[in-house]
Formats: sequence, C-alpha cells, structure tokens
Amino acid sequence: MSALTIRPATADDSASIASVVRESWLEANKNLIPADSQRALTNSRNLAGFVAGEWQTIHVGLIDGEIVGTVGVNPAGVIWMLYVLPGYQGCGVGSALYDAAIGTIKSNGRRKAMLEVLAANESAVAFYRARGWVAEGRRTEHIPGFRFTALRMGLALA
Repeated sequence: MSALTIRPATADDSASIASVVRESWLEANKNLIPADSQRALTNSRNLAGFVAGEWQTIHVGLIDGEIVGTVGVNPAGVIWMLYVLPGYQGCGVGSALYDAAIGTIKSNGRRKAMLEVLAANESAVAFYRARGWVAEGRRTEHIPGFRFTALRMGLALA
C-alpha cells in the first residue's frame, strides 16, 4: 500500500466523498437493511449534493491520489461521519482520519467529542470503544422500510 495522505476536502471532492460514503455504509450495514432500502440508497443522487454543501467540515484520506476514506466534524465537536472503503479497512485509514477529527475538535477548543453510530454495527461500536468512547444513550429512527437504533457516544478530551 502506498503512503496515506490526509487533507481537508475541497468542493471538487464531493462526488468521490459521496461514493465512499455510499459504498462503505451499504457494505457495513448490508445485513441490517432490507433490499429495497439498499436499492433506494444505492441509486440516491442526493448524497453528493449534501456533501457539496458540507465539504468545509470534511477531511479525506487518499492513497495513490484516490479518496479511500472520509471524516466529517462539525463545530460543536460531533463526528458526523467516518467512512473507509471496504478494501482499505484495517489498513490504518480510519485511525488516521479519526486522529484528524479529534485534532480538529481539540483545536476548536472542545472538551468533549460526540457521535452516533448504528447500535447494530458492532465493528464501528468496537472501533470507538477501543478509543475510550462511552455510550450515553440511544435513539430510534425510521426511514421507509427500515427502523434502526443509533447509539449516542461521547469522549472526554484532555
């Protein structure tokens, strides 16, 4: 594997970021989401538009010039997304993006970081627990054809 580069996203990255999010999210949750909901998400064009409006709060991870992962952090200290393409998981991309997110949160003067993750996504929950995150609550949502529980987690920052 070539060297990993982490950099702030640009508006030109929006379509690539949306592709990483879509592919990673669908793969991570393929056993949790009904097939019709998966098809709707796969064919959604709204994601790139959303990312285009939020790129200022996103960092990307690149290998050989290709975006293979992404993380988004808002000014309130919330990590609102962290995705790595399935073929690059376990290679340190997620950890490097996570470190960039925590660095951003700390540089913004926040003493606590927050996030939500699907409670049934055991690997994501384990990723955060291994880094000291603790569960702080749950919330149940419903999108057409799919009901899920999100686990709210928090991390005190020194």
